[in-house]
Amino acid sequence: MNDVEMLNSIMQNAEMGCQGVTAVRKRVDNQAVDKMLCDHLTRYGKIYHTAGHMLRARGKAPKHIHPVAKTMTRFSAQRDLRRDSTPSHVAEMMIKGSTMGVNKLVRCMREYDYSNPDVTLLAKKLLDAEEAHIHELRGLL
Repeated sequence: MNDVEMLNSIMQNAEMGCQGVTAVRKRVDNQAVDKMLCDHLTRYGKIYHTAGHMLRARGKAPKHIHPVAKTMTRFSAQRDLRRDSTPSHVAEMMIKGSTMGVNKLVRCMREYDYSNPDVTLLAKKLLDAEEAHIHELRGLL
């Protein structure tokens, strides 16, 4: 995996994180949970924009997540939260999403050639953010 592929993977991972958090925040009534999710959204957003900027600096257009995947995420979150919108259930949903993000990112990092330290640093920053999100959310279980 080269720099461009890795940056696209980072950007898509952060984009999916933004999508998931946004879908859940619309249904959360608990102020503390909403603030936590808002912080997560900010972290994802910064990484997303950084990866996009790095891609454009290389003369490449970012590859976004397919709209169907975004829609499925939104509908799935709405369905689950209609059933149970307690902080513990929100935490469980978000932990599952972050865990999927960690797994995908680790697989990509294994295939990455580590040719650019800035790309590697951004990947590690996203991995650290995902792990921090999981740790924070565990406190709500």
